[in-house]
Amino acid sequence: MSINFVTLTAIFIGGGAGSVARALLGAGVNKLASSGNNLAPAMAPLGILAANVIATGLLAALIMYGGAKWDRDSIWMPLLAVGFCGGFSTFSTFSIDTLRLFQDGNTMWALANIFVSVIACLAVGWVVFKVWAK
Repeated sequence: MSINFVTLTAIFIGGGAGSVARALLGAGVNKLASSGNNLAPAMAPLGILAANVIATGLLAALIMYGGAKWDRDSIWMPLLAVGFCGGFSTFSTFSIDTLRLFQDGNTMWALANIFVSVIACLAVGWVVFKVWAK
């Protein structure tokens, strides 16, 4: 991927779309998780977990598909992989959400968030790679 104005514009557009999609998904998932649930404060990171897992699966699929179909200078990888997936996923929010769980005394939820996030993302990426390789 060469860095030029077109590539940067594609990343910018994809990143904006991914960020908006993450905000909408996160709000929806968190609303569903908190409705009628006494665990709502501890479950706040579910929206970010969902976004990160989906982004990992999408990125793995793009790598498998794009690597076989798109040439090196294609605009699709910067737009979708770097831009959209980069904007849709978020390690920083995952980190802050986890720190807040620790600060609020929800140590078990914080540890569960770390474990589930890492394992779920790795598992989704691995499954996509394995399925696509067949």
